[in-house]
Amino acid sequence: MSYTQRFSEWFNPLVDENADSIAIGTHDSAYVSLQNYHRAVLLLNVGDMGQGATLDVQIRQASTSTGTGVKTIADKAGTATKAITQLTQAGGDGNQFLCIELQTEELDVENNFEHVGVRAVVAGAAVEYAWTLFAFEPRYAPVGTTNYDEVID
Repeated sequence: MSYTQRFSEWFNPLVDENADSIAIGTHDSAYVSLQNYHRAVLLLNVGDMGQGATLDVQIRQASTSTGTGVKTIADKAGTATKAITQLTQAGGDGNQFLCIELQTEELDVENNFEHVGVRAVVAGAAVEYAWTLFAFEPRYAPVGTTNYDEVID
C-alpha cells in the first residue's frame, strides 16, 4: 500500500445501518458483491440496550444480490465464524465497538457465493446501534468513492 492511497479509496462502504434505536426483530441488509475486493470488515457501534435486550449480529453469504441461497459463513466444522458473541443488557454489554473481519476466500466461492449481507437480531427490547460494512483491499484500481456522501482530503 502506498502512502498516497486514500482511506476513502481503500475502504468502500457497501451497506450500512444509521444510528438509531432498533426495534425487536430480525433486520437484514441488502446483499452486496465482494467480487472486486479481497476483504470486508463490519464495524458495529452499540449504544444503550433496553431492559432485557439481546443483540446478535453476523455477516452472511449469498450467491446473488437478491439473497439467493443465503447461508452462514462457517468453518469446516460448520460453526458460524462471522458472528459476534451475543450481547445482553443484563451482562452490561451496551456501549461497545465491535469488528468482524472477512477474507473473501472464507466464502463458498466454489459455489459462486460472492455476495454478503448483515443480519441483526434484536430480542427482549430495543437496542441502539449503527454499523457499516466496508469492502477493502480492491482487486483493481481505480476504486470509486461514490458510496460516501462526502470525501474531504
